[in-house]
Amino acid sequence: MEIEELLEISSELRDSVKTYITETADYGEIIERRARDVTRRIDMFAERALEKALDSRNLCARIISEELGDHVFPKGGEPKFTLIFDPIDGSTNAILGIPFFCSSIAYSPKVDHVIFDDIQASVVATIYGKTFYAVKGGNAFVDGKKLPRNVKGKTKLVLSIYTYGADSIPESLIQFQKEAKNVVVRVLGSIAAEICLVAEGVLDAVIDVRDLINGYDVAGAALILREAGGTVTDLKGKELRSEVGKTQNISIIAALEPEIYKRMLEMLSSK
Repeated sequence: MEIEELLEISSELRDSVKTYITETADYGEIIERRARDVTRRIDMFAERALEKALDSRNLCARIISEELGDHVFPKGGEPKFTLIFDPIDGSTNAILGIPFFCSSIAYSPKVDHVIFDDIQASVVATIYGKTFYAVKGGNAFVDGKKLPRNVKGKTKLVLSIYTYGADSIPESLIQFQKEAKNVVVRVLGSIAAEICLVAEGVLDAVIDVRDLINGYDVAGAALILREAGGTVTDLKGKELRSEVGKTQNISIIAALEPEIYKRMLEMLSSK
């Protein structure tokens, strides 16, 4: 699958989701509850929209997704590649009418034992219109422009720090937030889109200490950030190299500039 086809599919998904939200009053209704999350009507709609896009192209894929898990579509077919799919990243924003959420698709030509290093292309299509994408070894882009971009007028460090609901918060992180006088913290509610904002140079770093991130949450955005020159690791500095479908309940640091990444890692590593 070429990046152009992945971009086409992502654009179709975004358009379908926008239409669905406009025409469906109960799109936020919860239809299934899981241990640490829920499935809403809009999530399943997006899952089916991907299947429709594949079916129209006579494509068979292994799909690793949030709502339907690890499966083959069409059922019983012989998959030629793998898609790691988060249909609606930021679904709470979506059902509240906050225009900051996205769909994320990562592509690997492999079918079995797909690890993060096997991902060859990805697209993160935001509901507010920007489309981030990357091809492994071929840089990262937003709407055709190479990342990162030159952000003018920013005078403070801008971070996204997820701590709510965490079983424990590193004391060093609490102290950092108490003492930081020249830092802006924004928690926007869509981890994939926020990692793309790091790749763009808008956010300086994303830190999530909740042990809630799964492979499908960040597979697409992680490639985009790496191709932009940034870094994504766990809180101990270990790169994401595990099997994507088996990556569950992790915490991350994502940063564009090496100096900022090092600073955040050292802070989280301190006693």
